[in-house]
Amino acid sequence: MKINFFKIFLRTFLLQIFWNYRKMQNIGRLFVVMPILRNLYKDNPDMLKRAISRNLDAFNSNPVMASYSIGAMIKQEEKIAKTEQVRLLGEEREWRVISVSTANAAASLGDRLFWATLKPFSLLFLIITLYATQIYTLKNLDTPADRIAAAIGAVVLSLLVYNIPALLVRYKGLKDSYDGTEDSFYGLIKLNWNRIIYTLKTTGQILTFALFVYSLYINFAGEDLSADLLTRTALLVSFLVLSVWTRKLNIPNIYLYIAATFIFCVASFIS
Repeated sequence: MKINFFKIFLRTFLLQIFWNYRKMQNIGRLFVVMPILRNLYKDNPDMLKRAISRNLDAFNSNPVMASYSIGAMIKQEEKIAKTEQVRLLGEEREWRVISVSTANAAASLGDRLFWATLKPFSLLFLIITLYATQIYTLKNLDTPADRIAAAIGAVVLSLLVYNIPALLVRYKGLKDSYDGTEDSFYGLIKLNWNRIIYTLKTTGQILTFALFVYSLYINFAGEDLSADLLTRTALLVSFLVLSVWTRKLNIPNIYLYIAATFIFCVASFIS
């Protein structure tokens, strides 16, 4: 059967419609695959009802990476449609194994890649763009229209930084998982996701440090380095270093925040 992947791709944007606490994205998942089910079981109403019931099982995954689960389940649905009655239960069990395993793996990767990495990275890109256009002081922008255009441009660029990879992964995931096998975990291991996440995080940390240094420069360039300024800068840098150190040691940052608040209060009182 020829699959219209673009049609399924568009439907994935409504995966989270009727999200519910009992079975989460199950209704949205059914909406995404319903054209496939109708085509596969158009001559067998009983099997169609069975497929609908099966697709209403609990389902929860990252909305972008869920494509890596949906494509694999569509492939298994095609296999079920051709299966003899005596082997039907076994193929349905296989469908549920694929559903749970791929959804969980996609959720873990997607949350780390999109929520925890790419989303803050796009925000960082927005801030850097604003600094590059000097919106923070409204310099070198002659009219209000120039300022608004620069701000809109920065927002649009940051949205593209997030959404272009999201759209590519959403569409590619459908095809990769449909064409994938159990050996490739239905396309999920075709890319080194951990390497991508690590690279993005490292790049974000470098850019954040560069932005921090640049912010210090533009705010304090030409000013005398007083003892008060050096003390405040040292405290801030120490806090950032300790934050990284405590995280590596699995020490909750709340203790660091409490200690920092106490130290800052004492320093302010003394000064």
